[in-house]
Amino acid sequence: MSPSATPATVNPISDGKLPGHVGHLTTQETNMLKQMWVLLAELFKQPGTEFKPPQKKAEEPAPKKKTGGGWGFGKKEKKEQNTTELFLGATTDPSWLSLPIEKAIPLIPGQALQKTFWNMVATDNPDAVVLRFLRARKWDQDAAYKMLINTLRWRLVMRVDEITALGETGLRDELEKIKPGMGECFVQQLHSGKAFLGGPDKAGRGICFINVRFHYKDDQPLEVIKLLTILVMETSRMVVAQPMEAACIVFNMDRFTLSNMDYDFVKFLLTCFEAYYPETLGNCQIYKAPWVFSTVWAVIKPWLDPVVASKINFSDNLDQLTQYIDMAALPGCITGDKDKISKDEMKVDPPKAGTLGNTTPAIKDYEEMISEFEKDTAQWATIQSPEEDNRHELAKRYRHMRIKAESDIRGRTSYHEKGLAQITSEGRLIIDYGSEGFIPKDITDIV
Repeated sequence: MSPSATPATVNPISDGKLPGHVGHLTTQETNMLKQMWVLLAELFKQPGTEFKPPQKKAEEPAPKKKTGGGWGFGKKEKKEQNTTELFLGATTDPSWLSLPIEKAIPLIPGQALQKTFWNMVATDNPDAVVLRFLRARKWDQDAAYKMLINTLRWRLVMRVDEITALGETGLRDELEKIKPGMGECFVQQLHSGKAFLGGPDKAGRGICFINVRFHYKDDQPLEVIKLLTILVMETSRMVVAQPMEAACIVFNMDRFTLSNMDYDFVKFLLTCFEAYYPETLGNCQIYKAPWVFSTVWAVIKPWLDPVVASKINFSDNLDQLTQYIDMAALPGCITGDKDKISKDEMKVDPPKAGTLGNTTPAIKDYEEMISEFEKDTAQWATIQSPEEDNRHELAKRYRHMRIKAESDIRGRTSYHEKGLAQITSEGRLIIDYGSEGFIPKDITDIV
């Protein structure tokens, strides 16, 4: 019998606007949104202070491969994990994250905060991104702003923009330069089948499937799992279109044993959703949890934010799981259909490595669009006007410009090669989950 949890409710997409979201704000909520933009405009102007990145950490030899499994799934030998992070935090002042936020933020150049803010927005509606922080803090504006700027400093320290710009091949190459074997370990974990994207669920959300039985804590450094998590989370944001802003996660617990448990990873994932990607978890399914998982759940449950906990549901069988996700959208590793090939299982050539610091005509046009958006927003924030006043068209023009520049900003992943998200030569963003009956959808104009 599965551990008890409050069942999550199915909330299908409709054309109706959700309260507290773009297009359905009260006057008070609109004023809070405006004030958030005013605060951000001031933040982006601050000079910050000069800093020197920490010295390059000493290179360590790659761990010896294990018989029958390499970095993968052979016989497991417990070993002491090296917790020193080599890529994460390597280009920023350590005090940015270690100091209290009120002391750390003034140290960071406003231009750096501005750049990572817009990379966080990516192809989404900028107002929708800011509103997620307000909703997450129950419309406490001060708390929402603090949460937002804390996210920006975290993104800079964790090098989120560089991770997405490099893409999976570029990131592999960078990791290999830092520590031979680390890049290959990252790619092996990425393609191990332990985590992959698909969908949609019945609410129209993209899905991240996690096959827990493939994960062993000692097979890779925690840093590699953090990098994998960030890349998958950032990649999943490509398929977001209003009014659906969240994703679904399915933890496939079939054949789970305690040797698959990794509390450090769970803590990192929970922190991401609760602190740095607010309002982006729509539903979490824990599928076929065995009895032994009840001891794990007893440890994890107290860590959960109540909002996150309310979105977790335990499904013991396919009949229960298909209340949330159609059978056609479920991969063979869950349905048991060995002949069913998901988009993730398609074989493709490794994607071309992304590069840092690109300057192209499309990027210049996008940067000009950001300036226009900020200028128009500054005017809008100082006058009494309805929430809808020109904001929708402005957001649509922003989205179009970002999509056209997306291929120059975001490094490619296997999901680009497999067609989960494609940008046409006309600058249209098409999503194709590849599940049976799913018709490729143009989401370019959906803001």
